[in-house]
Amino acid sequence: MIDLRHVRHLLAVASHPTVQAAADALHLTQPALTKSIARFEEELGAKLFDRRGRRLVLTELGERLVARGEDLLRHVGELEEEVALWQGLGTGEVAIGVDPEAELGLLPRVLEAFVPAHPGVRITVRSGHTDALLPALLRRELHFLVADAELAQGHDGLEIRALAADPIVAALRPGHPLARKRRPAPSDASAYPFIGASTAPRFERWTTDQTREHGEALAPSLVCDNYEVLVRLAERSDAIVFGPRDVLAGYERAGRIKVVSWPVEGPDTQPSLIRSKGRNLSPAAERLIGLFGG
Repeated sequence: MIDLRHVRHLLAVASHPTVQAAADALHLTQPALTKSIARFEEELGAKLFDRRGRRLVLTELGERLVARGEDLLRHVGELEEEVALWQGLGTGEVAIGVDPEAELGLLPRVLEAFVPAHPGVRITVRSGHTDALLPALLRRELHFLVADAELAQGHDGLEIRALAADPIVAALRPGHPLARKRRPAPSDASAYPFIGASTAPRFERWTTDQTREHGEALAPSLVCDNYEVLVRLAERSDAIVFGPRDVLAGYERAGRIKVVSWPVEGPDTQPSLIRSKGRNLSPAAERLIGLFGG
């Protein structure tokens, strides 16, 4: 009988550039994952990978098992979800994905309302940009996403519901040279690094348009999906950090940065609830969706 763990391990190795990357995704050590693949090959009596230099290449049998394995795990996941539906809200697991803005804005408030009331439900959270989270949603590794909707548009199999937008604002360290200016001009700010988290295409279009309009470069010096890193850099330098008002206001309340008026208005965030069409979710997942406002 084929062990589903071996199938999951095979799919992980086949879909990642290195065995180490696959092991990291599975929260295993690299030797443990290598041993699991070797044991699977022993049970089958055939090789699943050929080693070509430092690369592992699927054999013909390996390719067939990967194709069948994806369908097998999808069906097993659907069966497990059906069981979870019968279990009700009190138990079960919910896996969600959030982008950096939702991680620091909506997510803490939702978890504060949900976790104490439902201690039997296990929630796992994966953070990242929409383009990194979407494949996991489509593979049914995540039940839903709360993330910027722009990169999810055009997928026929997705249901996207907009949540409340938040304007993008600028923030500085309290002693920044521009902190004393009531309303800095774009030319005042052009001498300082711009740092932020969003990689959505509309922000790139916005920076290009503003650079063309004002004649000053507004391209970000740093794009990082960790706001703690961004704020720490802004605290210790003259960098100007851009981000959703809700997120940066939290750091302002802690006295770490100061949100300032800005003459150039950026595009708003587009937070959305993103899920697969026609997929039945457990009561716990639906309850979480409701708390996000979806």
